[in-house]
Parts: sequence; structure tokens; C-alpha cells
Amino acid sequence: MDCPTAYINGNSEVAVTPKRVLHFIESGGLYGAEQVILNLSREMLRKGEFIPVVGCIVSSGSEQSDLYDAAMSEGIDAVKLVIPNTRFPLDLPRVARMLRHMNVVMIHSHGYKPSVYGFLIKAFTGIPVIATCHLWFEMDKGPLKTRVMIGLEKLFYRWFPQVIAVSDDIRQVLIKNGVPGRKVSVVENGVAIEPLTNHEQSASLRTSLGISENDFCVFNAGRLTRQKGQWTLIEAAALLKERRVNIKVIIAGEGRLKDMLTDRIAELGVQDRVQLLGFRRDVPELLAMSDALALPSLDEGMPMILLESAAHGVPSITTEVGDIPKLIRDGESGLVIPKEDPLALADAIEQLRNDKALCERLAGAARGIMQSNYSSQAMHRQYHDIYRQLLRGDQQ
Repeated sequence: MDCPTAYINGNSEVAVTPKRVLHFIESGGLYGAEQVILNLSREMLRKGEFIPVVGCIVSSGSEQSDLYDAAMSEGIDAVKLVIPNTRFPLDLPRVARMLRHMNVVMIHSHGYKPSVYGFLIKAFTGIPVIATCHLWFEMDKGPLKTRVMIGLEKLFYRWFPQVIAVSDDIRQVLIKNGVPGRKVSVVENGVAIEPLTNHEQSASLRTSLGISENDFCVFNAGRLTRQKGQWTLIEAAALLKERRVNIKVIIAGEGRLKDMLTDRIAELGVQDRVQLLGFRRDVPELLAMSDALALPSLDEGMPMILLESAAHGVPSITTEVGDIPKLIRDGESGLVIPKEDPLALADAIEQLRNDKALCERLAGAARGIMQSNYSSQAMHRQYHDIYRQLLRGDQQ
């Protein structure tokens, strides 16, 4: 790029570039929202009218951010926005001045903390702020400070010029929580159309993880949280072990349920069947080497990992939540199971394990739907129109 990147820590100078859109996020890894930002940023660079800047909230300039690193490695401008929780009233005005200096014309927030901070930064700068709501969090769960921030997010959304939901279900939740319907748009997640599996690379990766050619490998990726329901997959693995079905389960991701899931694996005696891999940078490769994706979620919009599974030609087993039914239709483009039902999940895994032709048919159908409706180009077109309309209105 023709403009340098700098840490925003109160001292650094940052080069000025016109018409920059800041993707504002507190990121804990490369999960769904982060992949949306990367896919959208790539398309924004190709189009050229709006220049993406990936702005990652961190506690210090030395804090690692996987999203920051990923963006920089792809030539996407990125900054670390140093806003410690205990100092945010002092740091927000400073960050606001820096964003003005960078010629950021719009803040696009992703998540409850960036949405609250973005709303406050607008008060200092007048920079318009919009938000994408990727997943609605349960208000009766989590620490008090998180619930307070989510409450502020819901309140502030009422004054945002636009809030984007990634599914129709999330749009309805936003409206029920007081966001005017005229301000809520739906933009479905999009992914790049990937080539099908590199079999030589997949074989090498499977070997490194102790997965043999005869193992049926079931993959799951996402934050280790209640919404993702990974314990259902662990319990299904235990049922399949009792049936002597030859499977391996690998789960990539970090989260507050890691210890609970680790304990559950030990309780059920499936350490030889289930691996918690932690954070991985090679999720696309792990997905491509797997035989199936299992996503027993309790709540979703349109999961990026599900779209990526379709792109890689990997059959999926999932629950009927959010916008998932638009892509996965039971018996047509995947298998659908009830929520929190390990027996149904075990039966579905065994069904795919025993029917290669079914796997190929389901994966092919899902890939066709994904190519038609969930490309990163289609997602960008909708966001581009929103940016244009809002900035035109803001200037009038």
C-alpha cells in the first residue's frame, strides 16, 4: 500500500489517506467476525473507493493481535488501538483525535465494546458510526461488566444511522430491543470461493495430528462458548466410541468453556477420540482435510465456518438456527439435528461415515448454494452501497 501503518498509542504519527473506513473490533482470534472483516477488506481494496483500516482494540501496543497480523500479511492497513478497560474515558478522546488525523470517514464497529466506544468517539469527532451485529449475546450470562456493555450497546444502537444484522433472526431481535426497523439492514456473510481440497497437503496435516487414513475426521471451529454447543459433539464422540465407530474429532478455538470441555473429555474417556487444538491459524487447512463439519450451535447468524465448509466441499451437520436453513437443508445440502442432542449428532456422523456418496452429494449441493448466494463480492456490494448512502446523507 502507499500509506504506512502505525500503532495508535498516543505518540505515533499516522499517514493521512482519504475515505478510510475503520473496521473497529476487539478480537480474540480469527473467528467469524474477523473473517468477515478480512473478506470485506479484500473486496474494498479491489474496488478502491473506500480504503479499509482494521482497528483492533488492545490493552497495550505490545499485545498480540492475530487479526492485526493477518491483515498486515495481506497488505490490508491495520492499527492497534490501545484502550485499556481501566483508562477508556481518558483514551477515547485521544483515539478520536488520531482517527480524525487518519481521515477515517466512517467507523464500522463489530461487537459490543467497539459499538459502545464508537458511539462515544462519534460524540468527540462527528465521524459517523455503523455496526454489524454478528451474534446476539445472552444477557443473563457472563460477567457483570459484559452485561452492562451489552445493555449500553442495545441502547446506543437506537441512535446509529444503520445497524447491519447478518441474519433475519438477528434483525428481528434488534427490532424487539428497540432499534427502529428502518435502520436495520440484513447483509449476509460472504466468503471467497476457494479451490477444492489439496489432497497432498491434507494427508500431511492429518498425519501430524495423529489421524489415520481410516479415521473419519469431524471438525469444529469457533469460540468455546455456550452458543457453540461443543459439549454436544464431545458427548456424541463418546456414544460413537461405545459403538466402536472409527472417528476422530478436532475442535479449534479458545474460550471460557475450555476447562469445562477438557474435563468433559476426561470424564467420558474420549481423550483418544477428541482433541482441543486451541487457537489455530490454519483453520481453512484443517477444514479441508476433514471428512465432515459438525456445528451443534444453540445460536448463530450465518456461520462463516459453515460457508467455508461449503466452499471446501466438506459436508456439514448442524442445527436449525439463525440463517443456517438458507444453506443447509436436511438431506439435501447437509444434515440437520436438534439442539443439545448428542444421540442425533452421533447418528448423523455415523451416517456420513458409512456413506461416501451421500457426503459428496450433500457437499456438492451446499457448495452450489454458497457460490450463488454467499460470495464475498455480493457481501461487499451491499456494504459499499450502505457506506455510500450514509456518507452522502451525512454530508448533506
